[in-house]
Amino acid sequence: MKNMKKIMAAMLALLMIGSMVACGSANDPTTGNQQQQGGGQKYTLTIWGAEQDQDMLKAMCNAYAAANPQNTYKFLFGVQGENDAADKILNDVTSGPDIYSFPSDQINRLYAGGALARIGGNIETEVKAANTADSIDAATITVNGVDQLMAYPSTGDNCYFVYYDKSVFTNPEDLTSLDRMLDVAEAAGKTVHFKLNDDGWYLSSFFFSNPELKYNVTYNENMVEESVEINYDDPAGMEVMKSLRAYLQRDGLVATTDDSKIIAGFTPNAEGKTTIAAAITGIWNKEKIQEQLGDNMGVCVLPTANIGGQQIQLSGYFGYKLIGVNGYSKNKGEAHKLAQWLTNEQNQILRYETRGFGPTNINAMKLEKIVNDPVINTIFQQAAFNRTQKGVPSQYWTPMGSLITPIITAKENGTEVTDAMLQEYLDALCNQIRKKAE
Repeated sequence: MKNMKKIMAAMLALLMIGSMVACGSANDPTTGNQQQQGGGQKYTLTIWGAEQDQDMLKAMCNAYAAANPQNTYKFLFGVQGENDAADKILNDVTSGPDIYSFPSDQINRLYAGGALARIGGNIETEVKAANTADSIDAATITVNGVDQLMAYPSTGDNCYFVYYDKSVFTNPEDLTSLDRMLDVAEAAGKTVHFKLNDDGWYLSSFFFSNPELKYNVTYNENMVEESVEINYDDPAGMEVMKSLRAYLQRDGLVATTDDSKIIAGFTPNAEGKTTIAAAITGIWNKEKIQEQLGDNMGVCVLPTANIGGQQIQLSGYFGYKLIGVNGYSKNKGEAHKLAQWLTNEQNQILRYETRGFGPTNINAMKLEKIVNDPVINTIFQQAAFNRTQKGVPSQYWTPMGSLITPIITAKENGTEVTDAMLQEYLDALCNQIRKKAE
């Protein structure tokens, strides 16, 4: 009898232990997360995005948690602008965020540094079907001849175009060429702001006007640059430099500017007057310019410029904002699901409604309110002229940014810039960008 009682006590103890294990949690060895009763998981995910996007991202992530009630989520948010996302993440990629936003031209560096996890399976199929071909191309790298989707398209609007004051430009034809724009602005005692100095992104618009002027980067299997070719120092490039020299002599053109100066110039003074007639900038300044100009705000594509005696359409970069999953994330599977959610149709629409950003989702692009948005419509028109911002040489931005600084300095000093000097500037530019394979 005593033995029977001992056996029963032992059995009860085992049952109690078993019950405690079932009600408790167990570590999932594949994720490091805790498995909850009913098969759910506890996830901690870190998301980096721009400061202005923080409230929007939190709302999107909370909606994701609500759509997946079987799991428990802890979201950690970090403020990080896209422009220097790669620098920050690659500084310590293993401790970086699980998910982050970045511009399309950083994709090769991020891949080379192990900061991007490849997208595959059903998610890859769904993302490719949902977004435009150009945005998918921007999110894809080619390694040893194999295309690999490495990021989720988020927005398709990273370019520049013209904002203008309708009270100054009453004839739309005056906006078709930079020469006529400057004539009208100068006649009104105003200026046109175009950040050509200290910014190779904007300055490239003149060189991109000629499809023959280009660069080409050769990468190894790890997407590290092996060689870089560029032909801006060709005769066609000299025609561009002569054109820039002529335009920079115009009093109506302000080439050394920034967002704050543009907004200030569109802001009426105490007498209700503004100093800017038009400015070349992007969607990020839409709300502030609209606030100042109201119904007088107009937008249009870039004008033509007189290059080599002909009116040539100015072009530029068309960049995409992408969302990537860190290759070192401990929760890659769930991070991919969240990244897809953050960039799906409903959230691209929310991103437009919240920040005014243009979508890459095919269905979202067809919405009437988006199609009829004059800024988004202008961006779509501008995209037809532009080059996708991808595969840019790593040593491109700094020398391009300073290319025309000597011309501006010469104007301020009242000295001449000869053709020979222009060629020297181009030669120095290309020598800094070129790279020969070792």
